[in-house]
Amino acid sequence: MEEAVTRQHAHPNTVFHCLYGFYCLGYSCEQLAHIHHKTVRTIGNWINVYERTGTYQRVNASTTRKFTVDHRQWLCNYYADHPLAYLNEARDAFVRAHQMSISTSSV
Repeated sequence: MEEAVTRQHAHPNTVFHCLYGFYCLGYSCEQLAHIHHKTVRTIGNWINVYERTGTYQRVNASTTRKFTVDHRQWLCNYYADHPLAYLNEARDAFVRAHQMSISTSSV
């Protein structure tokens, strides 16, 4: 269980507290790694990124959606009119209505 917790991306507050400990309190990378349950290399990466970019927060990945709000609303309306429809039936109706492909899992 501990591995699942320690192998995820750190919250920005964790990175901030680590940088505060390094720059303001004078903790070493080894001490901070022990405190925050991270590797020394991870702590060093956080410090390098902060010195290089001046920020400690992760970059927000921009994603583009293939289906618009109107497409999603159409699917909601379809299921309101056909509450017992199977996913593949909704997919086929969507393809007929919009002339674009959609996977069954996206329905």
